[in-house]
Amino acid sequence: MPSNSSRSLDRIIRTLRSFMRSTGLPRPDRVFISTVTGSVQVEFASGAASDRLGSLLLWVTRLDGVTLTWSLHADHTLIVAATARNAAGLRFDLTALAAVSDFEATPGRDGSVVLAGTFHLAPSVAESVTFEEVARLVHLGRVVAARRRVAGATAA
Repeated sequence: MPSNSSRSLDRIIRTLRSFMRSTGLPRPDRVFISTVTGSVQVEFASGAASDRLGSLLLWVTRLDGVTLTWSLHADHTLIVAATARNAAGLRFDLTALAAVSDFEATPGRDGSVVLAGTFHLAPSVAESVTFEEVARLVHLGRVVAARRRVAGATAA
C-alpha cells in the first residue's frame, strides 16, 4: 500500500495537471511540489522578461486570494512573486525573474532603480504590488524589446 506522502504527491500532481489543462496556462520553467505543505512552487525564468511576467499574471487570473510582491536583488534582478490558491485548495507560490535592464531601469545612488520612470525599487525590499502595476511593467518590457529590435535592424 502506498504511503500517505506518495498518495498526497499523486493528488497534488493530478490537481496541478488538471488545473493547467483546463485553464490553458503557459508552462512554467520549474515546478516544485511539497507534500509537507501541500503546495506548488512555480517559476518562470526563461524567455523574454515581459513574457515571464505576463505568464505569472495569466496564472494569477485563474487563482484566488492572490498576493503580489516584487523585490530587487543586488545583482539587479527583479523578482515578482505571487501567493494564491486554486478552487481545489492547492496553495501556489509563483515567481518570475527579470533583469531590470530589460525595462530600461534608471540606477539610483543607493543601489536602487527606477522602472518606467515610476516604480522605485530599493535592493532587498519586498513591496506589495498590484496586478495593474505588473501589467504596466509587462507592457513597458514589450515596448523596450520592440524598440531594441528596431534599433538592431537599423544598425544592421
